[in-house]
Amino acid sequence: MFLITTLTAVFANAHNVWIEPVDSAKHEYVVKFGHQETEGYPAKKLEEVAAVDSSGAIKPVAVTFSQQHEAHFTLATGDIVFLKFNNGVWSKLPNGRYVEKTKAEEPTAVLSMNPVKYGKAILNWGEQAFKPHQQPYELVPLEQPKAGKPVSILVLHQGKPVAGIKVGEGEDKPFNLTNEKGIATFQVKAGENRIWAEFDEKVDNNADYDSRSIEYLLTFNVK
Repeated sequence: MFLITTLTAVFANAHNVWIEPVDSAKHEYVVKFGHQETEGYPAKKLEEVAAVDSSGAIKPVAVTFSQQHEAHFTLATGDIVFLKFNNGVWSKLPNGRYVEKTKAEEPTAVLSMNPVKYGKAILNWGEQAFKPHQQPYELVPLEQPKAGKPVSILVLHQGKPVAGIKVGEGEDKPFNLTNEKGIATFQVKAGENRIWAEFDEKVDNNADYDSRSIEYLLTFNVK
């Protein structure tokens, strides 16, 4: 049911996670996963859906899964939604194919990686939108985004600014690098904006994989 074709698997590392409104009047949302196309996913891979209220409190959000194997939730009030999606372990075989197996399960693999996806959706531009929230990774706008103008994005890992991080529209799109203060600019457009960043985690003495790739997607709408 959740098998991914070889072609899709090759690009599995480029996938991201984000939310889209299903019924704005009823405050209903769906969690999407994919790249150029979206796909269903097993519930166990969606490890976190949490909302930040106007006071800064972070609370888990209950989800239900549709027949399309996507998580749905209702959020009547909330300024920010955080997502964490663990895409399992993918191993590259000597012939170039990728399979969803650990290096222990596939000893001939030339590399094994654990792609983890983080998402952050800003729903309301209150004071919480411009604050960090003690997340492992986070992108924080430093001012109100305006269509046609650049916005400064602060990139954090464990609450600390990180230099040299790619920030752009996606893995296959142009990007800027964060400076020594962990800040990069992003050109804002009218409508939906998706700001992507990529991190690498060093992994030592792990029986299942050699590396962990982290992709982050910040989304918001601008009129």
